[in-house]
Amino acid sequence: MHIEATREKVFSVLADAERYPDWVVGASGVTDHDPDFPAAGARFSHRVGLRPVTLSDHTEVVSVDPPRWIELKAKARPLGTAHIEIELRERAGGTEVTLTETPGDRLSALVATNPVADTALRLRNAEALSRLKRLVEGRPELAPRRRRDPDGQRVLVTGGSSGIGLAVAELLAGGGARLVLLARDERGLSTAKQRVLAAGGEVHTVSADVRDREAVSAGVADAVEMLGGLDVLITAAAGAAFGPFVETDPDDFDATVETVLFGSANTIRASLPHLEASGGAVISLGSTAAHLPVPGLAAYAAAKHGLVGLLDSLRIELREAGSSTTISLVNPGPVDTPLWGHLESQTGLLPPVPPDRYSPWPIATAVVSVFRRPREEITVGGSAYLQVCLFAALCGPTSKAMTVLGRLAQSAEDEPSTAGALHHGGGTGAVEGGYSGRGSLAVRGIAVLDAIARRLGR
Repeated sequence: MHIEATREKVFSVLADAERYPDWVVGASGVTDHDPDFPAAGARFSHRVGLRPVTLSDHTEVVSVDPPRWIELKAKARPLGTAHIEIELRERAGGTEVTLTETPGDRLSALVATNPVADTALRLRNAEALSRLKRLVEGRPELAPRRRRDPDGQRVLVTGGSSGIGLAVAELLAGGGARLVLLARDERGLSTAKQRVLAAGGEVHTVSADVRDREAVSAGVADAVEMLGGLDVLITAAAGAAFGPFVETDPDDFDATVETVLFGSANTIRASLPHLEASGGAVISLGSTAAHLPVPGLAAYAAAKHGLVGLLDSLRIELREAGSSTTISLVNPGPVDTPLWGHLESQTGLLPPVPPDRYSPWPIATAVVSVFRRPREEITVGGSAYLQVCLFAALCGPTSKAMTVLGRLAQSAEDEPSTAGALHHGGGTGAVEGGYSGRGSLAVRGIAVLDAIARRLGR
């Protein structure tokens, strides 16, 4: 385990008998200790186990060489004894800590020498080292917030100049949130700003391309300065290349992945230090394309699949580090947004808009629901959820059905494509794309449940 601290600082924690319950898994308290601890032969008396069932015994220092190592013999009779060696080595500007635990008597060896016990011991000691790391680095483990009211919250929305991002911003503004909209097109941002102001919120705008890491870092810094901090990041920037994979221009494919996946990663990376300081949240707009094949939109599907992997991995890393920042993913099915008219078409024609498309507003309502009550991942709408479940349960037949849909998509509409929005700003300050999206009974149910929970104070 690497700890960002000197060996001396790490060893000062190991040398304090009173602090062992703060990081040793299973230690429930220190009742007494010798004044010369951690000298060789010194002991501290402790309780181990889970209250109300605990055992009292002691741990003795076998040998010590500050700040390089300490060797302990821990007893918890009648459960047995353990021989523990903790070695500290300077590495990469910090300290590499190695903990080795072996049975300290024949009975303990008899019980511990099996794969199940060995795995349990490794997991226990990994958790102990993780706690030691947080303790030394001064990062206490904090419980994530279970409820969040929009009023007064400082929110950054990427892709905020149109579509779902703008719809979410309007709803949050109506709840009293303070917002910054980030997108490329300044004209679209100006129109979007007026819409959010009309909804009753405080709003600022930042022009930046999420694919440009330096520009995003500067944009996040500007947003934090405008708001005086950051509580919630909502990533909704999107763009897509349309056409068969083999016919898709590599630059258009790369631009899709860079916008959807790398753009989210760039923004989250720049925002995390500020979200960590406020115990904040990340909410990313995913898609059912993250769990389904989407012929004609291979780059978009690949990027959304990658976003799931990024957020799942980040969530576990933050949890292990004791962070209170929550990570959420909201997956809608096809939505009536300007995206469909801004596809970078490889065929010169736009595809038919999916007939089961949703209006942006129920999707935005679902995002606000996750804002208020964080969940790890949700799929919005009964139809979208059913599609994902059918593909997971009946991959073969569903793939054949998707093949038919792929042929339909490639047939294209009569409407010719214009310049797409992958390589330049395309936000126009519009929420809908003009394709008559429908509502969602499932999202209405979510809204009702949220309202009931707020009334009950949960």
